Amino acid sequence: MSFVRIERLRARGSEAGRACGECTACCTVMAVTELRKPSRRACEHVGRDGCRAHDTRPESCRAFFCAWMRGALAPDEGLRPDALGVMVDWFTTRSTGESHLLAFEVWPGAFDSAEARAVLASLARAQELRLSHRDGSWSIFAPDEG
Repeated sequence: MSFVRIERLRARGSEAGRACGECTACCTVMAVTELRKPSRRACEHVGRDGCRAHDTRPESCRAFFCAWMRGALAPDEGLRPDALGVMVDWFTTRSTGESHLLAFEVWPGAFDSAEARAVLASLARAQELRLSHRDGSWSIFAPDEG
């Protein structure tokens, strides 16, 4: 099964038919400078049904779309970050123009599931994949790990 559509990693916005739904993975793993929210901490606006400040959320939140939302991962709801436990992001550093492929662990041990490892292996075939572990450590996913 093909999990990844590499050409969609750099897409802007979400792919038609995809919605965050109850997923709040980005609200937990990403930093939000406008709110002074550090990474790996839940945002104060996260509730059971998603973002309680959705209509007035900061621009960085409005502009962010994970790889699943962009359509880079198969449309299977089981690959959505809140189900898989892994949120993937592609970004380019403005100052250097260097592109990065990152996977954030939504909960401890999420990188260890068979499905997550298959997705990570598919991504790592396209470009070096950096893993942000829930405990704050970082590593590189080696293709032979998958």
